[in-house]
Amino acid sequence: MKIELDPDRLEEMLDTWRKSVDLQIPMMDDFKIRMMKNRREILENFLQTGTGWTLMLSCMEPLDDSQRFDVLRAQVKAFVDWAASELDSLAALR
Repeated sequence: MKIELDPDRLEEMLDTWRKSVDLQIPMMDDFKIRMMKNRREILENFLQTGTGWTLMLSCMEPLDDSQRFDVLRAQVKAFVDWAASELDSLAALR
């Protein structure tokens, strides 16, 4: 089976999701409040999604640009590590 992966799109999703939960992109105040209230749940979902992507990417082999694929794997791992670290920080505040 051949699958075409758009690494730019995946990188953009990771960046947007991270910036949104860190309130680094413009949004309405009501949405900011919702993001802050649900930060733990959002981060847990990010961790679960990123972990799934990590597993999925581990089952793939690049047909051409293996260096770019390695970079993408590292970016997904960094996203997972960030989400886990943020959850640890929230747990420390309790």
